[in-house]
Amino acid sequence: MKVETYEKLSRLHRRYGAQEFGKICQKLLAVAFCSAGYGHVVERGVQGVDVDAARDGGDKSALEVKTTEKDSVVFGKKDKQGLSSRAKDGYRQILAVLQIDPLSEWYFVDATRIRVGTLTVESLRPYRQKDLETTIWPLFEGSVKEHFSGAMTGGQQYLDSVLSSRGAKVEG
Repeated sequence: MKVETYEKLSRLHRRYGAQEFGKICQKLLAVAFCSAGYGHVVERGVQGVDVDAARDGGDKSALEVKTTEKDSVVFGKKDKQGLSSRAKDGYRQILAVLQIDPLSEWYFVDATRIRVGTLTVESLRPYRQKDLETTIWPLFEGSVKEHFSGAMTGGQQYLDSVLSSRGAKVEG
């Protein structure tokens, strides 16, 4: 993670607290998928899978998003069931984890290969989907840089307007 990205994310975390910060990161991640050319992006602030992203050609991912300052995340039964429900529509099931640490980056993990429960971030390494990470990570950092000021002052509402202006569907 670039130092600038880490500093901006840390400031957002301090400003909003863990739960709100997680939702902001989820929206910034959805913006990154829009930037990557995914023409169908749905970001859910309420029930269900957090982000659906699909692009022409069949590349589809359903993401359950987790952010943490710790070395672990909780992947619940409801999370796994939500992702499984998207598989019937051809979506790859992804647990997206961002540990807020200067040496971290998004882990996009094949959720079909992990168990429900408390998982250390490091234990997820073998299941990473590097193709997706390589595409989205630089765009996420760009989204943080571009929308940091708006997110600091306008929070989720600001990012909802950004997503809507890019053709994404915002639910909740």
